[in-house]
Amino acid sequence: MNRKQYIAKDGTPITDDMVERWASEAEHGFTNSTLTREADPFPPSRVDMRAHTIRIPDELWRLVEAAASAKHVTPSEYTRQALGDSLAQSGLTREQKVAIYAQTHGLTQAEAVNALIDKALA
Repeated sequence: MNRKQYIAKDGTPITDDMVERWASEAEHGFTNSTLTREADPFPPSRVDMRAHTIRIPDELWRLVEAAASAKHVTPSEYTRQALGDSLAQSGLTREQKVAIYAQTHGLTQAEAVNALIDKALA
C-alpha cells in the first residue's frame, strides 16, 4: 500500500512518530508552551477618547499608580488596559461590541463593521 508522505515547509519529512508526539502534547496540555488569547480587535487606545469620572477608594488608586509605574505607562493607560482585559473576559460577543460601537457613533451595523475594518487596516 502506498502511503502519502507529508513534508514540512522547511523540507523535513513528517513521520508517524512526530504526529504521535504532537498528538500526545495536544492531549496533555502542551508543556513548556504558553497559550494566549486572541487580541481584542477594538483596543481602547485606537479610538477617540474622552474623560469619564469614576469613584474609587484612594488605596485602590494608589495600587493603580504603582502598577502603572511598574509597567512604565500612565495610570490612565493602565486603567484602560485593565478595563479592556476585564471586558475581554466578560463574555461580550463581537456582535455586541460592534452594536455598541455602531450606537456610539451613530452608524448601522454594516457601517460600523466597515469603519472598524478601515481602522484596523490604517
